[in-house]
Amino acid sequence: MFEISATASFEASHYIEADAGAAHYKRVHGHSFVVTASVASQHPDKDGWVMDLGQLEDLLRRTLSELDHSVLNEVPGLEKPTFEHILLWIEARMKAAGVTPSRLEIERPTLKQRAIYTPR
Repeated sequence: MFEISATASFEASHYIEADAGAAHYKRVHGHSFVVTASVASQHPDKDGWVMDLGQLEDLLRRTLSELDHSVLNEVPGLEKPTFEHILLWIEARMKAAGVTPSRLEIERPTLKQRAIYTPR
């Protein structure tokens, strides 16, 4: 299996209204997010690639630009902007563009928090 990855970042604010969450999650607060999107294939294409890395990087940057400097809760589909929902939102955008990710990772480096999603 071959897998290629691209990484990009965005800045956004959000709040989490989860019953199990701490009270401070409910206040609007911001983060720097870093996302890595991977695409896999059993065999390279006729050019020897899984996918053009430049195209993957461009798709990821365009996708994240929809989130950059926004209040995530106001983005349709991200009314509950947990790591999990953000990754599902990114996956949907990538699939709509014709790219199926094999793995998506999101992190908040300053908090050393990370989540990984492996679509099936």
